[in-house]
Amino acid sequence: MSKLALIDIGSNSIRMVLYQINVKQQVKELKRYRHFVQLAKDMTATGAINQDNFTAGIQVLKNFQQIIMEQKVDQVIATATEAIRQASNQKDFIQAAKQQAKIAIIVLTGQQEAEYDAIAIKTDLHLTDFLFLDTGGGSFEMGVVQQQKLIQADSWPYGAVKLYDYLNNPQQLTIAQIKNVQQLLQQKLQKINSQNIKRLVVIGGVHRALFTIMDQPDSHWLAHDKVESWVQLLQQNSLQQNLTLERIEAQRAPFIPAGLLPLKTVMEYFNVKQVCFSKAGLRNGILQEYLEKMNEKN
Repeated sequence: MSKLALIDIGSNSIRMVLYQINVKQQVKELKRYRHFVQLAKDMTATGAINQDNFTAGIQVLKNFQQIIMEQKVDQVIATATEAIRQASNQKDFIQAAKQQAKIAIIVLTGQQEAEYDAIAIKTDLHLTDFLFLDTGGGSFEMGVVQQQKLIQADSWPYGAVKLYDYLNNPQQLTIAQIKNVQQLLQQKLQKINSQNIKRLVVIGGVHRALFTIMDQPDSHWLAHDKVESWVQLLQQNSLQQNLTLERIEAQRAPFIPAGLLPLKTVMEYFNVKQVCFSKAGLRNGILQEYLEKMNEKN
């Protein structure tokens, strides 16, 4: 019996999940932890994580290390995505994490992030052919899976927090802002060949928030027009109007309209017919890889 801690240092939040794994490689999730730090928010003019967010992020990791010691965790895997990937003070953050929190961080490339996403979705939904979209705080990843093989994927630095900052923290999106961002994203998506696949799996916090607001379960296919109508509502509403909606998460609410622009663009650009939310994500892909490596050792 062993314990594994997976830490995901994202642009919007820092999370940790503790797992217990028995000799048969059966996994039991013990506990989840999440802190909204928003490392990608209000980055400096030189592209650095600002001092307040930097300090808050390291403090979260120090708190996690305390839990890791108390719970007698055997293995820790800590990964970082877009915020750390692009930060000009990346090395400083990694060094501080190692020295102060005793946590070694692996900075994933956008391609690696997309590959883990694909593994997670395939494990969760057992699909053969699908498109996927993972919109985080700092970036979004999109990929094409055909015959259960990832044939193309890419990552772009336009996540929910980044777009919110790019649009100057809007209380309500304008038509011009939506059009401007969509044109930008369409240019990026030109390199993706969808193989005429019309089913899209979405993962990540902003999509979880959307399906929660819609009161729709995960692993359930919805017609694209139903999803589009909710996206349109959230993007037309002001922040105050959105905050009156049931099941909306207040901390995430400001970023949701901008964060749904990649989804809106992908659905329109690739003429998506059905959309499904998977509760799986980056950590699930990393967990699956960890289990496979354990199996190879045994």
